[in-house]
Amino acid sequence: RARVRRSHAATMETSLRFDSGNKHLKLFAKEKFCNDDNYVLTVSGSLDTRDGRVESRAYVRKKFFPSSVLSRVDMGLSYATTQDDVKYGVAGKKTFELDHDGLLTLDVKGGCMVGSKGFSRPDVAGSVELTKKIFNFVEDQDLKLRLGYDLCERGFYGQIRENNWTFNTNFRDKWDVKYDL
Repeated sequence: RARVRRSHAATMETSLRFDSGNKHLKLFAKEKFCNDDNYVLTVSGSLDTRDGRVESRAYVRKKFFPSSVLSRVDMGLSYATTQDDVKYGVAGKKTFELDHDGLLTLDVKGGCMVGSKGFSRPDVAGSVELTKKIFNFVEDQDLKLRLGYDLCERGFYGQIRENNWTFNTNFRDKWDVKYDL
């Protein structure tokens, strides 16, 4: 019988989020529960501070680590209150370390999600990302820089992340900011 454990030292992830699309500040929370067989249940939700609307999502996935082919494969299902549909999917990732310390990586990611109601087209995703991690960029502050290309959107995106702040952009018309509490 597999033992269930909460991941990340039993802490709930919480953050404040703001994006250029809806221009509302949201309070976000997420909790992951894992077991020894690499099953992960993730429950997340957000509260819109402007109108009090609540959105939530739950997903269960099984993680595989076939190191000879890919770095990771996830299979599972998800439910989001905004879509009112159970979706099934598979996703894969291959990481290539570009330097000896693993701080510069190239990730190739792809996946497909299909809704249970059957009338929607599958959601296909694919991207290539170059990531550079810089520890102690300034004293007690780490930095992660990411430049990616979304194969479906046919466009570049970027991310700058320090200990608590994250800034994402598609370099055209969308951006968002997240502050981890």
